[in-house]
Amino acid sequence: MSSKPILKIRMLGGCSLIYGDKTIEDSNYHLKKPWMLLAYLIVFRNRAIPVDELINLLYPGEQGKSPQGALKTLVYRVRELLEELGLPESRDMILVTRGSYAWNAGVPIQMDTELFELACQRVGTPWLLPEERLETCMSALALYRNDFLAKAIGESWVRPLADYYHTMYVRLVQTTVGLLSAQDRWEDIINVCGRAIQIDGYEESFYYYLIRGLVHTGQARQALERYKRMYNLFYTQLGVTPSAEVTQLYQEISRACSLGAAGETEDLAAISRLLLREDRLTGAFFCEPEVFTDIYNLEARSIARSGRSVNLGMISASMRDGSTPPLRLLNDYMEKLEDCIQGTLRRGDVVTQYSASQYLLLLPAPSPEKGQLALDRILSSFTEKYPRCPLLLRTSIRAVDAVLA
Repeated sequence: MSSKPILKIRMLGGCSLIYGDKTIEDSNYHLKKPWMLLAYLIVFRNRAIPVDELINLLYPGEQGKSPQGALKTLVYRVRELLEELGLPESRDMILVTRGSYAWNAGVPIQMDTELFELACQRVGTPWLLPEERLETCMSALALYRNDFLAKAIGESWVRPLADYYHTMYVRLVQTTVGLLSAQDRWEDIINVCGRAIQIDGYEESFYYYLIRGLVHTGQARQALERYKRMYNLFYTQLGVTPSAEVTQLYQEISRACSLGAAGETEDLAAISRLLLREDRLTGAFFCEPEVFTDIYNLEARSIARSGRSVNLGMISASMRDGSTPPLRLLNDYMEKLEDCIQGTLRRGDVVTQYSASQYLLLLPAPSPEKGQLALDRILSSFTEKYPRCPLLLRTSIRAVDAVLA
């Protein structure tokens, strides 16, 4: 004897309801309010919700009979949605009492949020064997299609719940990766972190483990490209640089790429050709801050032996009143400034974007005064091209101190 199917409700990602072989989901409907009402009634199904609370949720700022009538119409539309599922109790899923509405808690349902939360709690129990813990992690990850009610993330009642489940998800990914790395399952780590980055592109730990996975599977150049994309994203969108842990990983990748390019050959001419990249032969040499730091230290040691002079310059940007520029405006003009630096400086000059609003430059010149001339040329070129730029560019320069190796 076949049992009656249970109503399955998914809210991690879009909102969808599944009953037997029938599904309704918010992506198939252009109206937002019926789904907002449906989700709210389900999430807070443990209580009857006053009409005024629902009106404030769905029709903020409206008063009088009009919102109440609109709410009744909305409840009718939600019931029509539920009828599409073929639920035998579809008309009784939303209960009406005096001055309130409620989801029928007597009808059994299966919520993905509850399954996800229970799985995460089980992962944290100390008596689980590693294989059981990993299996539970993978099951929980499969439930998290995206953030809680991702299409309604701007709603004030959705945000706290979305943050709650998202924090749980980040910890889950980190736990899963730790278990996978203990078994050297780096391909699985790449897959888990790749999907996690699609959900949250600003969580640094996801990139860290993805890049480690690429390195361990012999994909050092792909790891380097992924690092650069992350670095640019963090700079342009957040105005921050990666942590020391990720920076150290970048240095390991760079060494792996250099060794991989040279291979086993003993032909120095061949190695020289591999090391000499054509895209780095013209204009100033732009590099990551970590590489800039290494070059700076090499120059400081070289000065002690050769006696030649190298200067450290800086160009910084702010609003004309000294305040911090909006990030989008800053990113736009910092890119334009980079073009001017590239077109003005020589091959022997080294440049890095040190922060969202600063460039550092290593300028071989007899004195800081001579180096300042190069900075002045950059500002002159920039001002000529962008006379209406609202940013104020400031420069400073000093000689690099010699350091005995």
